[in-house]
This record gives sequence, C-alpha cells and structure tokens, in this order.
Amino acid sequence: MPGAMYRIESVGRQLGIGVAQSRYVYLSAVAKENSASAAPYCIPNELICGELGRILRLPVPPVGIVSQASGEPLFASLDFNLTGNSLPPVNVANCVRVLPSLSTGLLLFDIWVANCDRHAGNFSVDFYGTPPQMNIFDHSHALFGYAEGQGEIRLTTLRNRLGISWTTNNPVYSGQHRHCLLDAVNDDDHFDFWLNRIRATPDFYIEDICRDAEPYGLTTQEVSAAIDFLKARRDDINQIISNNQAEFSAIQTWRLRL
Repeated sequence: MPGAMYRIESVGRQLGIGVAQSRYVYLSAVAKENSASAAPYCIPNELICGELGRILRLPVPPVGIVSQASGEPLFASLDFNLTGNSLPPVNVANCVRVLPSLSTGLLLFDIWVANCDRHAGNFSVDFYGTPPQMNIFDHSHALFGYAEGQGEIRLTTLRNRLGISWTTNNPVYSGQHRHCLLDAVNDDDHFDFWLNRIRATPDFYIEDICRDAEPYGLTTQEVSAAIDFLKARRDDINQIISNNQAEFSAIQTWRLRL
C-alpha cells in the first residue's frame, strides 16, 4: 500500500542549488503534551507506540518531539488530514471488508502495546481512495495508561492479559473501551503475517525507543518495565491470543496454530 500524503502549510525559498531543486516546506503537524489530570504519560506513550507501529509498517504518521517557545516538549505527528475537515468515525465492518490485513495488523498491534482506547474515532479510513487508505493515530492511553504514577503497575498487571477487551474504567487494568475491531475481524487469515512482524522486532529497537522516551515523563523503573513488557508480549503474543480466543467473537473457525 502506498504511504500517506501529509499536508504542507506553506512553501519557502529554495535551498542552495542542485538538480533536485530542494526547498523549504512548512508542514502541518498535530501536537500533544503530558497532562497530569488526563494523560500524564501522553508523550512517552505516543512516542514509543508511534515508532513501534512504523517499524511494523502500519500506516502511522511520522512522529517526533518538538519544542514549545517555553522549551517544554510536545509530541508531534505529521498531519495526514489534507482537507482539515473533521474525520468521520470509521465503519469498522466496512474497514475489515475493504482492508482485512491492515485491520488485523491494527488489532494485533494494539494487543501488543495494550491500547485500551481504540475506537472508531481514533483511526481513519478513506474508503474512496485508490487504493483505500488507513491512518492510525492516538496512543496516549496505551502502555503506561492514563493514571499518574500507575504506569509500572499497569504494565505488570497486563503483562499476560489481552489488554484490550475489558469495559471497566479502571485505569490500571484496562479502561474506557473494548477494542472496536475485536468483534469485527472475522477470520485469522492475516494473523501470521502480523505476528511474524511483531516477533521480529529487535531487542535493541525496543530498548532504544523506551530509553529515548525517559526524558518526557518516565522514571528509570518505568522505562525498564516497558522494555520487559514489550519484549515479553512480543515473545508470548501467540499464547496471549490463544488464551483469549473467545474474545475474538467474530472468528468462528481458527486456522492458525497458536
């Protein structure tokens, strides 16, 4: 699938000379910050999940850290919304029908990072594109969750659990939403493809991106807990799914040996 296009706000002067005619462009991005009351782990959650999603080749926009005028950091991701209009909620049944592999990839990725907050409003699908285009965003409540000081205990608690299936509002155990694709993906035809990618993620990559996130709101203990969590779930994801097959309510026959 071709990569997404991102919005340019303005075009600046040409940079030097050369056959490529390089020039400055000023891009539109969406930025977030940590919020003690609502998303104390916003920046590290977004940074780690964004990098992990991109190494799997899921359609996650390029991400990075930008500085406010005050010097305080913001998480930023490039703006894929070329029109600037509000994005409609995704019709998940149509998403699974039109983009079955990416739908499976998003579901399994969110299991890996224990993203309890995937609903029809925080990913998008352009069904009229050629080909249809999915964009994935908003991981502020994954991994460490959204309760201040509870990141490490959440990782410990969810280590061997599905992490996306509970409807409780308890911020440690899960919280907010049952994953919108959990009852929509109706076969396991694409599981092998995405599970192989998850299991192939190198140790060094997990270690580096977790350590890179430490300055943006994590303790050293939380960094270590995230590294252990992501490695363990990477290695055990087949078993985690096998233990929770009943949660995939639309899959009537399992082909995959888990």
